Amino acid sequence: MIAKKKKEEEDTTQANNTATNTMTMTTENMDTNNKEEEEEEETCAYDRTTTTTRKRHGARNQHRRKFFVKWIIEKFPDAVRQAKDDASIKKNNNNRHCRHILDIAGGKGELSARLIICHSLFVQMVDPRPANLYDCFYKNVYRSLPKKWQEKINRQDQSTMQKSTDKIQTTLDARFHQFVESFPCDGGIDEEEEDKNYGSGGGGCKIPSAVVQLQQDAELMQAVKNCTLMIGMHADGATEAIVDIALYYRKSFVVVPCCVFPNLFRHRMVPRLRRRKKVNHNNDDIDLEEEDHQTTTSEPPEEMIPVRTHEQFCQYLAMKDSHFVMETLPFEGRNVGIWWDGMKRDGDG
Repeated sequence: MIAKKKKEEEDTTQANNTATNTMTMTTENMDTNNKEEEEEEETCAYDRTTTTTRKRHGARNQHRRKFFVKWIIEKFPDAVRQAKDDASIKKNNNNRHCRHILDIAGGKGELSARLIICHSLFVQMVDPRPANLYDCFYKNVYRSLPKKWQEKINRQDQSTMQKSTDKIQTTLDARFHQFVESFPCDGGIDEEEEDKNYGSGGGGCKIPSAVVQLQQDAELMQAVKNCTLMIGMHADGATEAIVDIALYYRKSFVVVPCCVFPNLFRHRMVPRLRRRKKVNHNNDDIDLEEEDHQTTTSEPPEEMIPVRTHEQFCQYLAMKDSHFVMETLPFEGRNVGIWWDGMKRDGDG
């Protein structure tokens, strides 16, 4: 009897030990699984982070100015040819009054540097921040050039070191000028100024206020009159002014809109696009898309809405003249361009 009772106690103790060991192992397994799941989540998060970083690493559109310049050369051959060689430069030795490309809000000057060094054009740039095109060229342009071009520049540098001159700097000095100031940036209409020769129908209309502002700066106005092409790549507040001034003076232009600034430019309005609606015809749902007054009828639109999005801004600029062209440019990012060849405009006889 005593032996039997003792055996039952040993069995109970063994069962309790087994249960304790099982619970301990289960807890350890859960901790291990949780740790593995946490590590997996951290790995996944790291992968997502690195993937996102890789997508933006190197800035997908870092070569956009390279592709933009190539597009400009192909799209505006006459403007490029006129800005390449100017006899008045050789005669007067002054690049301020030559035919040139006008780069507005050019920033650090990469676009201007490419046009000057790679395509031998005369360029004048407008930006309130002084630009060092020499540094910009070697930091942003030189590394993306073909090997043979780099070798050619290196040979020129070696040959000019003995003469204490720099070929790149000499070229920039001869072909570049910067207006360290802001370009007009108001896209409204001046109610006091009217030009009988400007506007549709030949009856004249109010002059854009950007033109009035420009006329108060004699040197900048001369630069506009002498240019063969006006460029505004992500020119922010000056974008609409570029379009208005180019249209007024019949200058070829291309702008690539970026920021809209709806609170600063409240005068911008576009017609509201009509929505698609379903019509039930013989128990069949048929999609009908209503026509847009902008492109299909001369009647006034039913409702005008403020410009608040990038798409609406591009639409607003393109509506300024029926001869403007809106085109997707060959680079990523904000790549919708509005351009005009400077020939026909609405209201011409």
